[in-house]
Amino acid sequence: MSNDKKSLKDVSSQAGELAKSIWLAGLGAYGRAYDDAQEVVEKASKESPRLFKELVEKGNKLEAQAREKLGDVSTIGKTASIEERISKMRASLGFGHTASADDIERLEKKLDALSKKVDALTKSSASAPATAAPKAKAPRKAAAKKAPAKKAAE
Repeated sequence: MSNDKKSLKDVSSQAGELAKSIWLAGLGAYGRAYDDAQEVVEKASKESPRLFKELVEKGNKLEAQAREKLGDVSTIGKTASIEERISKMRASLGFGHTASADDIERLEKKLDALSKKVDALTKSSASAPATAAPKAKAPRKAAAKKAPAKKAAE
């Protein structure tokens, strides 16, 4: 049994050493990950001021471009009235020129003249159907009389 005790003792010591090795490997992995993370943090902290400066420069350029474009827009709004801007927009869209007060007055006069003519026509057409209706009925009666006469003659 002493042999069995020795082999059991060897196996248990080997298992203990293996467990300790596994534990130390895990601890080493943790230490290495921590060291790598520290390097990344240090590198980022060294690069962050440079990156920040680059972002600020880019922002300044974009702000200057935006102010330039907004400046163009704001001067348009200050120099042109709403009517001028509308006429420019219509011209750019191809709607042609806008009507002036004279054009509108001329069109109103034409519209009044046309309304008077339409009123006159409706008044004359209201009295015309009473005289025109009997004329339309008379030919029909004559045609109806001739047709039975032919049948009787035959």
